[in-house]
Formats: sequence, structure tokens, C-alpha cells
Amino acid sequence: MGAATPSSIGPYQVRGVIGSGAMGVVYLAYDPAIDRPVAIKTIHRRLLESSEDEPNLAARFRVEAKAAGRLTHRNIVPVYQFGEEKDCAYIVMEYVAGRNLRDYIQAPRKLEVPHVLCLMLQLLDGLHYAHERGIVHRDIKPANLLIADDGRLKITDFGIARTESSNLTRGSSVIGSPGYIAPEQYTDREVDRRVDVFSSGVLLYQMLSGTTPFAGTDEAIMYKIVYEPHKPLSKVMNDSALEPFDAVLDRALAKDPAQRYPSAMAMRTALAALATQPLPDLLPADIVLAPRHEGLEAKPAVAKEPDSHASTQAESPPPTPSKPRPVTGPPSVPVPTGWDTAALAEVERDLAQHIGPVARVLVRRAARGLTSLAAVRQAVAASITDFEARERFLAKAGVPRTNGAVPPAASLFEVTRADGEVPSGAPMREGDVDKAAAALLSSLGPIARVVAKRCAATSDTREQFVARVLDQLTPGIDARRVQADLWRALG
Repeated sequence: MGAATPSSIGPYQVRGVIGSGAMGVVYLAYDPAIDRPVAIKTIHRRLLESSEDEPNLAARFRVEAKAAGRLTHRNIVPVYQFGEEKDCAYIVMEYVAGRNLRDYIQAPRKLEVPHVLCLMLQLLDGLHYAHERGIVHRDIKPANLLIADDGRLKITDFGIARTESSNLTRGSSVIGSPGYIAPEQYTDREVDRRVDVFSSGVLLYQMLSGTTPFAGTDEAIMYKIVYEPHKPLSKVMNDSALEPFDAVLDRALAKDPAQRYPSAMAMRTALAALATQPLPDLLPADIVLAPRHEGLEAKPAVAKEPDSHASTQAESPPPTPSKPRPVTGPPSVPVPTGWDTAALAEVERDLAQHIGPVARVLVRRAARGLTSLAAVRQAVAASITDFEARERFLAKAGVPRTNGAVPPAASLFEVTRADGEVPSGAPMREGDVDKAAAALLSSLGPIARVVAKRCAATSDTREQFVARVLDQLTPGIDARRVQADLWRALG
């Protein structure tokens, strides 16, 4: 799509721009076949092709159409059609006149407890419906929740939804919005419907307090979500009346998915029990905010083009750089000083066969402070999760096969003595954090660098560093493997 607004997309007559982002535009359009307004979410054709930055973008866009198209529920924005034209692909969906939840959270008039419960019950109803049909949203946040002008909440933007048959966003990337992502999405563990339960807990906390339970830079948020408990809501608000919500939030925001509500319906039941008065099915009319472009309809006659910020459905396209972006792994880095691009290309190609385009980033980061390709290969090998593939990758560097999960004792620096004590010595060196972060990637996922930096900040020796990393591991992570990976990388 060019800068000019098209007159039509497929059979739909375009009436104006609802919103735009870095990857596409959402248009208000008219469906002449059924005589109704629709919202059309587009994505530029050039971005549908696989690339180093977004290798799965096309697949994710089609997943959104497929996932949402399967869902017919009063609290989910329905998708009508997926189509493609010369310059773009597009999804046609219901046009929702109203605002998104972020507008309500930021409004001068704060939501009262009954209003929050009304919205939460609607959200959890919609999520339970989707979950029962094998679809997990994975990006529940205020911008993806629309409040129609009749007070009904509707979930939109299934662009990163995961179906039971889809594994598009697994591996070395995490997709979601910082502050709302469940811990297991950061630590690269399997995800299920309980990630949406966690995000719903964040929303409940935010609606009642005006702030999220995990705040700061993206890196700080990541660390807090995985390792630090949230502050009790009643303490933050200094309001004992909110104490009943603390128990619900403690369970919804549990670090371990096994300790979380097992379903959206279970959380809904717990919240409904907190109501001290009958709750309305919809947000009351006196609470509903007027649509941003009130009175504008997509009719066959020429209509006045809406303001570019005219609707909350402007949040449906991928976000602009000024808004929270999905976390898609570390950014690209330049070739380290002293290295030639061609010298690292073979290692990058070999690694990319196992982990994809992020290989270039890992290789170039690992090359900082190293002087041989063999050392670089050893430093990045831990990102390969398949044991046999990893051994073949290392064999090209002349590293002998380990015939087990732990390398030979020499490469482990004799990490423990017979009496179980950790030896002293081996001071931390420049480049150790980068090498350790690369080694931890396969076990910890994108949070690997955060853990490495924090542990290094309080360690004088490599032995202290390794011990501190092991102390940070969450249940389910193989500590013996992590220890071996670290010592191989630091060797």
C-alpha cells in the first residue's frame, strides 16, 4: 500500500483510515454485499516474504485469520475473510465502534470494582471459549481488548495466537508484549492456556490500581516476571478492601504454571465469588466512553474520512515503534572488531540450520573477545537443543564427542571436587557475559542475557558466577546441563 488511501480492497469500498503501523494499515470499509461496515487489517506484501527480521510474519498473519475465523463468540471480534492483492494481504473483520481498554484505564474517571469485574468476566468468558477450541491468544493486553459502544468487551488481534497444530513462534524468540508475558514465555518452556490466565491477572491488577505489577525497562520487566514476586495489590493501594483480590492475583500471577488457575473459567469463578452485588452482563451505559469517531458510518455514499486516530480498532495492526513491541529476540549486531564477515559466515550458516536467522546475532556476539573460529563455535553451540546435532556442529571445531550430557572434566575446569566444594580462582574476564548468555540461550531463552549480566555483577570469579546462575534456575531446567554449557563456553 502506498501513502494514498485506496478506493477499495477486494470487493470492499474503503472509507478511511482507522489506524496505521510499521507493517500495515487498518481501514474502515463498506461491505456492499451485506450492507455493513467492516474493518480491514492489511499488511504490506513486501513484509509477507520471509526475512531475517520477521521469518514467520506471513505465517503469523495467516494464523490470525485461521485462528480468529474459527471463533464465534460474543466477546471475540469475528473475522469474515482473508484475502490477498498485489500490494498487500488483508483480513476483514467486524468493525467495533468504541474504545479499547487502555482508554478506560487512562481515563480520569477510574473504573470501580463492579465495572472491573464486569469486564474481567467478559474477558475470561471469551478466553475460555477460545481455549476450549485449542487456541491460546498469547498477547492479552489493554490495546487488544475493545469495549463496544454497548458496553461489551471484545478480544481482537489473534496475530500471535497458537493453535494446537501450530508451533510458529517457538524456539529462540518470544512474542508478546512486555509486562503481560507469562514467565514460561521468557524461559522458553512449553506454553498453554495458562499464559492467558497470567496476562488476565496483569490486567486485573492494572484495572484496579492503574499500574501493572511489573514495571521498568523491557529487561527489568523480564527479570521481575521470571524471578520477583509482585507487590500485593492491597499494599500498593493501601486499601484493605482489596485484600480479597490479593489471593486471586497471587494464583493468577504464579511463576509456576502448575500453581496458576488451570483455566480461564476457574479464574472467572474465583472472581465472580468476590462480587458483593449483582454484576451487569455489559458495562453500564453511563460508564461507556463515546467512540472516537461518533456518528461516522461506512455507507455506500461518500463519507467524511475519519481522523487517523479515529478508533480503538487502530490497535489491531502491528504496533508502531513508539508503542510496546513484541519481543522477538536480540537485535542484529555488527561484526566485532578484528573479524572479517566472511570468516564468521560459515559458523553463522551452520548454526542457522538449527536455530534460524538469530544465529548471526549469536555468532557475532560470541566473537567479541575471542580469536579463533573454534572458540566461537564452542561458545554458540549451547543454542542447539538437539544433542546429536550439537555434537556434529562442535565436531567441525575439532571438539571431541562427549558421549553424554557433560563434557570431559578438563573442559569443565574441574568444577567440583570430590568433597563437593567449588574451587576458587579463575577471575571473570571481559567477554564472559556474552559467552555465558549464548550458552544459556537454549536453557533459559531470551532471558539468558539478563540472568548472565545480573549474576556477573555480583561475581568476582567464574566459579562464583556459575554458582549464582545455577541458583537462579527455575524448576524443570536441567542444572547439570546448564553447568556443563557454561563451563564449555567459558573455557
